[in-house]
Amino acid sequence: MVNTTENNTKNMLLDIAAFAVWSLFVLVVTGCDQAYLSPVRIVILILGFAGLSFFLIKNSGKDRKNVIMAVLMIAAVGIRTFYVLYTGAEQRQHDMGEFDTNLLNNYHSEYIEYLLENHRLLAEDVRDHWQFYHPPLHHFICAVFFSVYRTLAPSCAHNWEALQCLSLFWSLITFEIMRKFIDLFKVSGSGRVISFLVVAVHPQLIVFSGALNNDPLALLFSVAALYLAWKWYENRNTVLLFATSICIGCGMMTKLSAGLVAVPVAFLMLKVLFESKEKLKTFLIYIAFVLVCAPLGLWYQIRNYILWKVPITYIAVPDTDYNPGLLLEDVPFWKRFFVFGNKGYNIIEETMNQAVFDGDYYNDHMILALVGYVLLATFMLLAIMAVAGLILAWLKKRDTFNTFLTVLVAAELISYVMFCFRYPYSCTMSFRYIVPVLIAISYHCGTAHDKGPHLVKLFADVACYAFAAVSFVFYLLVWIK
Repeated sequence: MVNTTENNTKNMLLDIAAFAVWSLFVLVVTGCDQAYLSPVRIVILILGFAGLSFFLIKNSGKDRKNVIMAVLMIAAVGIRTFYVLYTGAEQRQHDMGEFDTNLLNNYHSEYIEYLLENHRLLAEDVRDHWQFYHPPLHHFICAVFFSVYRTLAPSCAHNWEALQCLSLFWSLITFEIMRKFIDLFKVSGSGRVISFLVVAVHPQLIVFSGALNNDPLALLFSVAALYLAWKWYENRNTVLLFATSICIGCGMMTKLSAGLVAVPVAFLMLKVLFESKEKLKTFLIYIAFVLVCAPLGLWYQIRNYILWKVPITYIAVPDTDYNPGLLLEDVPFWKRFFVFGNKGYNIIEETMNQAVFDGDYYNDHMILALVGYVLLATFMLLAIMAVAGLILAWLKKRDTFNTFLTVLVAAELISYVMFCFRYPYSCTMSFRYIVPVLIAISYHCGTAHDKGPHLVKLFADVACYAFAAVSFVFYLLVWIK
């Protein structure tokens, strides 16, 4: 008898290996920069993509729904790769600054360059160097990777776009894990397709494929931790629990807020503890879990506290003297939620905008503006359907998996709202801080399709298909801007 779990794991690992080869192939052929493209390179890239597409379809099996999802995956890989090619290392980025430029060690780019050239952490108070307050795992990996890259290709020693090879790879692994998450949803075959559409070409995930800050890697560890935690809950394999601990620790070593996924993971751990007949043994395993996770996730913050008394939860704030428009002064609580109209302070409105445009609204380009309005409208409808799915899940399912995802959403949204009020700046209202909720959104859209009355099902289908199609078209067109 064929072991389905082993086959799923094997297929997942094969897909990840294929994505690693593809990311390196893109780097070698294009340098991750459209400026390097020539007719010959374009042909080679297309042939390579055809080979990857053939592999993904063959690896999906013979089930029709799996083949459909493989085709969607091919489209997702294609749009992410195209986005990487037309997006530069200093274009559509967050807090990256400029490479090969002295900006007094304040940006992610200089963080990477400092590690690359000095092989050690900056020995100064991180509060004086803005983005250097972040833990260094992402920047360290980038520095090591670029060191190898410029050694192998000295003529490309200043091609910083090469680092997008890593971002592309992180985004593709994240996408693969999200696809495996959907296999856990217990929805119909068509419901799986609906759920998959939400994450296949979501704008924020496309943007992360070319983002050079620490967001893509932090998201990867967060999603991996959630997936491993649930698999541990299903079969109680302690190895999976410690793998979850490592992922949470590495996520926090990339970006401290990645530790938020520990909340839904803790929910599962507490449930197992209460149900266990060997509570002492289980409790000792949990202590070991913390002893693995906490040092990985907090050593950098503890170092900064010991050396310069930097608070463990310190977050750098923007310079409002330089850019006063970022500060939201004296805006009442109720207005932040209930007054709409593009005034720049409504948390719901700004988060929805950021979810599809990531801060680049393209209003000065007629075609992109028109398509963008449709994209935003479809995402709003999708969000409404996700809320409907959440309600239906609690009315008709009410299982542990549903609770697990609800705890995830609650932890992310409560932390996000507190963040927006504690740091009242326009830049704190960004969907990139709560991307793990996409797992729950995709689940609830699939639930709305399966469990909702005919009208709800119809709207869920329209919302997800239209959103995916318009998002794909929009990010095909962004390169013209």
